Amino acid sequence: MRRALLLIALVACKHPAPQQPQPKPDPSSGCATAQACIAQADDALKINDIPKALDGLARACAFGDAHSCAREGVYLATNPQKDGDRERATTLLEKACNDNDALACEKLAPMKPDPIAAQLYDKACSLNSPSACGELARVLAHGTGTTADKPRAAQLAQKGCQDGAANACAAWGESYAEGWLGAPDATQARQLFSKACEQGDGRGCFDLAGVTTDPQDARQLRDKACANGYTQACNQ
Repeated sequence: MRRALLLIALVACKHPAPQQPQPKPDPSSGCATAQACIAQADDALKINDIPKALDGLARACAFGDAHSCAREGVYLATNPQKDGDRERATTLLEKACNDNDALACEKLAPMKPDPIAAQLYDKACSLNSPSACGELARVLAHGTGTTADKPRAAQLAQKGCQDGAANACAAWGESYAEGWLGAPDATQARQLFSKACEQGDGRGCFDLAGVTTDPQDARQLRDKACANGYTQACNQ
């Protein structure tokens, strides 16, 4: 499961000090354009050749493709290969976020203090990342690092869910469970938690377990939540 999640990460704000432009790779030593390097990375992923995939992403990043910088950064952040990889991941994500890559801004957010994380989720959401909108919804609902705004939070959760983000469906369910806009609605909450869980969102499975009356069913849902990466469910 962990390996599958890492592969998915490959596929898919505080501004740092200006850096010197990175020299472009030598075309004679590998793929010669950003598009060719992206193709190399994608082809390598199909056969689980991670080193070749990372080489392609690194070269595409050096050729100026911000999303490749983000993809490389996400992998190194979650699966560091050697000393310095986490620091390199942060640098890559900051660079790509500054170049307006939504994935980079979204994945950089958990690495930062709450006020900066809120700004990064907001930026990623504005760059049309439905999952970032789902994260931002919870941030706004609870005032984590920013001013609480439950009406906007509910609106973002709804939009993110309708645009296909499972975590946003879970956040939308939370809006009904907690009554962000008025009286709680347990039926709507359960339906949205179920939708999020079915789409593979661990938090959604965990929240669904919390409104499930059958202990065995709840246990299975918590196990599924853990398997889908929601670590809070793993020891319950």
